[in-house]
Amino acid sequence: MAYYLERQERFSEGIQRIGLEQNKMAIDGLANDDDPHGGVHKARKHFKKLRALYRLIRDEVGPEVYRQGNTFYRDLGRRLASLRDITSLIEAVALLQKRPGTIAENEACYLLLALLEKERQAILQTHTAEDSLLEQAILQLQENRHRFLQLSLRDDCLPEIIAALRRIYRRGYNGYQHALGTPSVEDMHEWRKRVKYLWYQYRLLKQASPRVFRAYKKIANPLSDILGDYHDLALLDEKIEEQSRQLPEEARQLLHELIGAHLGRLLEESRRLGAIFYAETPEAFIRRMQSTLKGNLF
Repeated sequence: MAYYLERQERFSEGIQRIGLEQNKMAIDGLANDDDPHGGVHKARKHFKKLRALYRLIRDEVGPEVYRQGNTFYRDLGRRLASLRDITSLIEAVALLQKRPGTIAENEACYLLLALLEKERQAILQTHTAEDSLLEQAILQLQENRHRFLQLSLRDDCLPEIIAALRRIYRRGYNGYQHALGTPSVEDMHEWRKRVKYLWYQYRLLKQASPRVFRAYKKIANPLSDILGDYHDLALLDEKIEEQSRQLPEEARQLLHELIGAHLGRLLEESRRLGAIFYAETPEAFIRRMQSTLKGNLF
């Protein structure tokens, strides 16, 4: 179940294979994981991979097919998000606790963590409702597999693939440029999505030049993780205000300061890695992608 196109398979068959495999793996994650939060986390990863696949073939299949496929996995991921979000916030507190802090800072983290854990337990107690939601998602995924079997794809569609790569690279490149200024939380979240989509598309195409795409991995993975941590901490910062009645003002202030300092460090590191990941202009990137892909996968 490799998430990449094999050299010996036709492009059309490879895309259909990968789509069916990722759809099945999303079902397996929801159906077979003992922890519903873990299962949702796995399924949403497969949804993102599938949305990256649809972005890669967008110019080949046309806007309507792209819109239907992308919207299906986007909306399904959103409906399941509430089952995972609270765990992401708990993991964000763990990021704050990795660095040595004062006694007051540590106590503030423990207070916040206790409140989040209590909220997670309340969510877990609604297990019957979760089961219903998961069952509905599994059924929808089972019914959706026909989309991949009906995809109309040509094997010789390099210009259309290049157009898709140009679009996603340019958007990520612009996201990096925004990060050099004073980006909003939404700016950083959008940049992270563009980095993720491009990385997944690199993975799909990696057999064209394993050495080249292996080098991308060394930057893409840590950059994506840093931007993910940035987003989770920014959401945690907002969550603290929702807990104003249960968190003392001094604790809230300490937590805001801790998060602000951590966000500053993550922003600087994302800029450093972004400078490497987006070292090429979009025009130079596309020229190299054309020479890399032509005669290999296409």
